[in-house]
Amino acid sequence: MKAKETQDRVTRERLLDAAERLFGRLGYDGVGMRSLALEAQVNLGAATYHFGSKEALYTETFMRRLRPANAKRLQLLRAAQEAAHGEALPIALIIDCMVRPLFESMLEHSEFEIFLARNLFMPPPFLHAAIDKEFIPNVAAFIAALRQSLPGIPEDLLHLRVMFAMGGLLMFSVQVGNKPSLRDARRNEAILKEMVHFICTGIQSAPAVPASELPEFPFPQRPAQARSRGRKTGKHS
Repeated sequence: MKAKETQDRVTRERLLDAAERLFGRLGYDGVGMRSLALEAQVNLGAATYHFGSKEALYTETFMRRLRPANAKRLQLLRAAQEAAHGEALPIALIIDCMVRPLFESMLEHSEFEIFLARNLFMPPPFLHAAIDKEFIPNVAAFIAALRQSLPGIPEDLLHLRVMFAMGGLLMFSVQVGNKPSLRDARRNEAILKEMVHFICTGIQSAPAVPASELPEFPFPQRPAQARSRGRKTGKHS
């Protein structure tokens, strides 16, 4: 029984690794289950047995590395909050907790960084629900921490700036695989510190326009009343 479980686990991981490579390079529509099975060097029946459908395999490929990275983000943030005993956290610490796990995961799994960037920029329609389920509660925890530390910045603007930050991380990540020098641990830590500093500078700056002139952003997904309260927070004009 244990031998079969081990073989099933190995087959499943080979399929996920193959899917990460092919879906990242060619997209959902550019890859078929037969091609995935050939890339993973398993039979087509095994692909169907383990995942049932291409959609299910695609979704699990996306979530496989994102779940632990997001869990690590929250773990780091909660640990920092516990150590602070309810006091507002330094902005740099919040941003480091938010960025570091994804940054490290992208460096460790070069194929995933391409796949992640593709899906955060242009996800297939069926993936939206999975992205929302995984990201919305995670981002909400960081927005709450930022609001405590930056009470003068409207909540909707914090969401927009967090989107800017993640966009910068993704644009950086797609270049990493082409630059072997970015695989050096000491240099990576220096890059991460520079990234955190850059994000902190923007995220805590005064709004460029009065809060009353900010557009109604399509995020976060929350009731209109809560959105209105978020937009009224802050005294910048």
